[in-house]
Amino acid sequence: MKVLVVDATHGGVTLSEEFRLRGDDVTCVDVHRTLKKEDFSRLSSSFELMRDLPDPSDYDLIVRPVHFPMAPFSGHEGRVVTHHQAVRILARDLANFPIAEVTGSFGKTTAVMCAISLLRDQFSVLSLTSKGICLDDHEGSKTLLEGVSAAPANIIRAIRLSPVKPDLAIFEVSLGGTGLADLGIIKNVYDDYPIAKGTSSASKAKLSMLSDSRPGSNVLVNADDPKLGNLAGVQRFSPSGMDCEIKAMRAKISKNGIEFDAVFKGFKARRGNFNSEIRVKTSPGPIGRQHVENLLVGVAMVSFFRPVDDLLLIDGAIFDKMVLKSAEPPVVINRSASIGAKSIDASIRDYLELFPPTRLELGGKLKTTCGSSDLNATAQIIRSSPFQEIALFGEFGEALAPLLSGKARVRDPFEDGPKLVLERG
Repeated sequence: MKVLVVDATHGGVTLSEEFRLRGDDVTCVDVHRTLKKEDFSRLSSSFELMRDLPDPSDYDLIVRPVHFPMAPFSGHEGRVVTHHQAVRILARDLANFPIAEVTGSFGKTTAVMCAISLLRDQFSVLSLTSKGICLDDHEGSKTLLEGVSAAPANIIRAIRLSPVKPDLAIFEVSLGGTGLADLGIIKNVYDDYPIAKGTSSASKAKLSMLSDSRPGSNVLVNADDPKLGNLAGVQRFSPSGMDCEIKAMRAKISKNGIEFDAVFKGFKARRGNFNSEIRVKTSPGPIGRQHVENLLVGVAMVSFFRPVDDLLLIDGAIFDKMVLKSAEPPVVINRSASIGAKSIDASIRDYLELFPPTRLELGGKLKTTCGSSDLNATAQIIRSSPFQEIALFGEFGEALAPLLSGKARVRDPFEDGPKLVLERG
């Protein structure tokens, strides 16, 4: 079969290698021209590489990322699959173990790390997150590859790199699901943005977690997210306590950690429907109600794979986003590539629930693996905040400064004193 793989930057090389491995005639198009000359030369010995799109009518199968427009393939739609769908085609025989996949705007890594911390004593867990490709078990955590994105093709890299067949796997997936999962989770779509040259959106892409799910699997979505509220054929979780299959009740947020009751009613786990009430507690570290969502999703994954005790104690040290770094003076740091207008708003509200509005420090990278942030929306949130002092740093801060009309100043971060620090990167 002649296969055309579009976009060498976002996993296209991995997909091309896998299609070639199964005997297909492969052409990979480096549409963003990011391949180095030496890589272009090296890879050309395995499959054909191009810089420009060829005539699509010459190919039996066309593989494109969801953020690439369909227009160049007009009239050939029946031959087109996404990178996500290609991963299912290529990895369904390799992935012979239970899998959970998580997509969403933010909080995915924290939720996955929470689940792994509660599963690794009993299972070996292969994972793909913003931290990299890792294998965890009762002996500890082994990083198999750092610096990888949550592009769907990296699921194949994770499976190939694992030195053993894991008991289960949890994968972060950008912009949707592959259809490999026994449990697929759409954590949230709060930070939406256009993709494919404005012909689609991030939220629509993430819904492939449902549309491409395999028969018999369970898809869990956020009942508190208005863009997910009317979906059919799903189960729901609610951090705010709305009546659904999994909800958080009696949440308490303090400097000493977070605790709440996770109430399960008819949740479809691997062993059958699950009904229970579990007290969830963390040690000091995580700050804010957005972590209730992260913890609830983590506990949902745990309950899917194994029976859950009446009490789950979670080490606050596993959290590295929206964490209390100093109690006196209070310093809370949220450092993440997914920081955008919605997460900034949530972080500010979470901080102000516990601490006075002394200083906000905001900055970091303007563009990250999660794309650009909406500067105007972010500026509006900052302008309406009650912080006495607002300091900006890095590319993101410099881009925001002209929009804040003297309300903030550009400076180096991390002065002494109480503060909330939000850093993209």
